[in-house]
Amino acid sequence: MKKRKGRLRHVDVGMLVAETATRMRAGASTEKAWGQTCARAGFEDGDAVDDVGVPAALRRMWASRGRKSADDVRLGVPPAVAVCRLTRATGAPAADVLDACAAGITDAAESAAARRAALAGPKASARMLAWLPLLGLFLGSLMGTDTLDFLLSSGLGRTLSALGLAFEALGIFWVRRLVRRAEGEG
Repeated sequence: MKKRKGRLRHVDVGMLVAETATRMRAGASTEKAWGQTCARAGFEDGDAVDDVGVPAALRRMWASRGRKSADDVRLGVPPAVAVCRLTRATGAPAADVLDACAAGITDAAESAAARRAALAGPKASARMLAWLPLLGLFLGSLMGTDTLDFLLSSGLGRTLSALGLAFEALGIFWVRRLVRRAEGEG
C-alpha cells in the first residue's frame, strides 16, 4: 500500500518482487533494484535496505496493514521479507528466488480472490435468511394478525419465540463458522 493524497492505494507485492528480480537480472545490485522498483511504485525511501536485506518499503507495508488488508499484502509481504533475508544470509541468487516468490505470491492472491468470489453467494444468502424471521413478523402484522402479542403473551408463543431465537442464533453461528473455515483454507 502506498499513500496518495491521504489515502492508501493498492500495490501489487507480486509485481514489485518480480520487477525487482528483473532489475537484478539486468545487472542492478539488490539495493539499487529495490530502490528503483520502490521509487517507481511511489515509495520515498525505497532504496533503504536494512542490515538483513529487507527494503524499508516492505517493512512499512507490513507495519501499516490493517485487519482487513489486501490479500497480496497479507500473503505477499512475509514471503518477500523471508526471501530478502534468506538471499542476504546465504548468498543465494536473489533474482531466481525472487521470481519463484513472485509466482507464489501471485498464486496465493489469485486463490484468495477466487475463494472470496465463491463465498460471496453463500454469504449473501445467509444474510438474507437471517432477516427472514423479522420479515415474517412484519408480513404477519400487515395481514392483520397480532403475531407479537401471540409470541410475547402466551406460554406457547414464548416457547416458540425462545426456540426460534435459539435456532436463529445457532444458524448464524454455524454459517459464520463454515465461512471462516472456507476463507482460511488455501
